[in-house]
Amino acid sequence: MAGRIPQDFIHSLLARVDIVDVIDSRITLKKKGGNYQACCPFHQEKSPSFSVSPSKQFYYCFGCGAHGNAIGFLTEYEHLDFVEAVEDLASSVGMPVPYERYAGTAAVPQADKNSLNPIFTVLEQASLFFQHQLRQHEVAIEYFKQRGVSGPIAKEFGLGFAPAGWDNLNKSLNPNGDLTHTLEQAGLLAKNEQNRYYDRFRNRVMFPIRDKRGRIIGFGGRVIDNNEQPKYLNSPETPVFHKGQELYGLYEAKQALNHFDNIIVVEGYMDVVALAEASIRYVVATLGTATTHDHLRALFKQSSTLTFCFDGDRAGKAAAWRALGIALPFMSGEHHAYFLFLPDGEDPDSLVKKEGKAAFEARLKKATPLSDYLIDQLKSGLDLYHVEGRSKLLSLAAPHLKQLPEGPYYDLLCQELANLCQVSTRQVMQQVNGNAPLEKSKADIQENKSLTLIEQAIALLIQEPSLAHSVAEIKLNLNIPHQALLDTLLSFIKQYNPPNTGAILEYWKNRPESKNIAQFATAKYQINMEDKKQEFTDILSMISQGNDKQILESLLPKSSKDKTSEEDKEKLRKLFQKLKK
Repeated sequence: MAGRIPQDFIHSLLARVDIVDVIDSRITLKKKGGNYQACCPFHQEKSPSFSVSPSKQFYYCFGCGAHGNAIGFLTEYEHLDFVEAVEDLASSVGMPVPYERYAGTAAVPQADKNSLNPIFTVLEQASLFFQHQLRQHEVAIEYFKQRGVSGPIAKEFGLGFAPAGWDNLNKSLNPNGDLTHTLEQAGLLAKNEQNRYYDRFRNRVMFPIRDKRGRIIGFGGRVIDNNEQPKYLNSPETPVFHKGQELYGLYEAKQALNHFDNIIVVEGYMDVVALAEASIRYVVATLGTATTHDHLRALFKQSSTLTFCFDGDRAGKAAAWRALGIALPFMSGEHHAYFLFLPDGEDPDSLVKKEGKAAFEARLKKATPLSDYLIDQLKSGLDLYHVEGRSKLLSLAAPHLKQLPEGPYYDLLCQELANLCQVSTRQVMQQVNGNAPLEKSKADIQENKSLTLIEQAIALLIQEPSLAHSVAEIKLNLNIPHQALLDTLLSFIKQYNPPNTGAILEYWKNRPESKNIAQFATAKYQINMEDKKQEFTDILSMISQGNDKQILESLLPKSSKDKTSEEDKEKLRKLFQKLKK
């Protein structure tokens, strides 16, 4: 990168993009009044407290306090750095990003200091090394042949081989030792008890893991000899790799398909590769971990329908039950989840080879809906012919239903349980809510705290930046809270002309006043909003009167002692006239 991104460009970008479109393409927003709402993507909740304002181009969670503009949302939700978020947004609206060059010994911007490019570079080099080693080792070639992997699929997925040996990769990429720290950061090197470095992956076939931009962020390695342990080894957590947030095969699937009617979630790398070999391209795998909220958020952005495909053994059923629990908060009626359990001893890899694509996809069409799977599991072993069994079912179902967002899906599932338990739907809902009324939105019950005059002026100014141009410069000598903030805001807006609240937040995000700015951006003040310009002018006028009175009070003691200068006397005369009016 050539330098920092100019502030004027940031303002232009935030004026061009629509934060509602940015967020709604990632989580489902519902209109409420002039704003949009959703359950917060940054903490778990049932009632929506996450609010997005199209007029202010600003989001705020009344539950956890998360707030920001379109850039801030991308940095938090997509785990991008500031520059990546700006580049992504600019690309979406066709704006080339300008960079200001630094002259002489000017400071390097923070984004450059913390650049992750060296890590991405060594990961890419490692992948090329593993691919080269695959071509050199017949044992690895034979392994993939036996698993039915063709050359084109091996190339598309970047499959490789880490040869046996202490430090083959380290010697190849790091002959002078100057990349040791970067290789360790990337999870490619580890230390033993003697503090010596060694290759983390040895004698394993390798599966590179890519992020949504196609960059390699980590690896999965599988032993060739099934007697060796562990069977699978993943990269550790690194600055660029967080396995609870990433999915194997999602990038490759998006390259193969323009859109998804369904996405299959499987457990293993080879399941993804084998199904791709059978031309079933809408498949991803979790990375040796249980399904997470982050996984489902990423997948539901791509498709409204997911099918969890697990082995039919005890471990597979346990994994499915955990996935169901994670999926419940997403079941608003717009998202759908299904469960497909395979015959004993089969996994997707073996089954698709045995049955072929058509038969495998026929099984998918018969997958069990989440609602059926939930009820079947809950009522298993219960005698619903008796009150005790039906009562037990209601008790077991309540904590699961409580995780569902309010909406048609929740209502219909309550109705289904009501029919099974021979009670009213209302009784089911009361059981779910502990015989209490439905929880109100935290945004709806947020207290409307009274604001001082200067706080009202700041809130109006943050929410309507153009108001700054409707008043002349004011000079206050009041010793009251937020006076300096009001002065600074007025100067900043007149100098930079930010287009909306989101742009103001961007400027203040790393400053001590950031928290106050966010609170004022969501303030609800009891004033007439029909003429915002007049209201703002009136508020400043009242503040100015308080300013005049304070000056008057400081001059009067001098006049009583006959120590008033001619200049102060003139000030007194003008103030008396002004206040009299």
